[in-house]
Amino acid sequence: MATRALLVLTVAIAAVLGTAHGASYTVGAPAGSWDLQTNYTRWASGISFRAGDQLVFKYSPAAHNVVEVSKADHDSCTASRPLATFATGDDTVPLPAGGVTRYFICGVPGHCAGGMKLAVRVESASAPAPPVAMAPRAARPPTASPSPAPMAMAPRAARPPTAAAPATPAPAAMAPRAALPPMVTPGAEAPAAGGMPAVPPPSSAAAPAGVGSLVGLGLGAAVAALMAFH
Repeated sequence: MATRALLVLTVAIAAVLGTAHGASYTVGAPAGSWDLQTNYTRWASGISFRAGDQLVFKYSPAAHNVVEVSKADHDSCTASRPLATFATGDDTVPLPAGGVTRYFICGVPGHCAGGMKLAVRVESASAPAPPVAMAPRAARPPTASPSPAPMAMAPRAARPPTAAAPATPAPAAMAPRAALPPMVTPGAEAPAAGGMPAVPPPSSAAAPAGVGSLVGLGLGAAVAALMAFH
């Protein structure tokens, strides 16, 4: 009795305070509702229920009802020891506490065995993590681009003076060419003192001398012939 009273009190407080910050799930939606055709094990496996959420049971009150039971009564489909009973056809059941599993069945005989049973695992509501304060990023000082140092130029070596071309030697002084002696024609007389050539004698005077020479030559030849015979 104490457990049932505590559960009823919890449901009442949750109904008064409301669950504005939680999610609302219509049981069996969207394909079905609280009926004999929906697979509730498969439906609940696709949802993460958290503290503050709520379940909404929609059904025909003439055909069904909702009974919250313990795990043992859920497994055995026993509705004789209900923790809470709902029969309006549009029942909202808050899930205020986390870390527990809530069990629901239909109390109409044969319906729980026909599949109208639901187990909901409610996780604790995770408080949103406070935003991490980011430290202001220090302004990056402007990077001074180092100016390239001027390249020192090596002093240019002085060009050695170009040696002056040797002066063209002065032409050697030519010794005065000795004067050739005058050519003396055979038979001509040497030039007389004073450099003037002697005047040849007239041709009439030279004739006897030429005849004499020829005669002498003939005699010499004859003498030579005679000596050869002896």
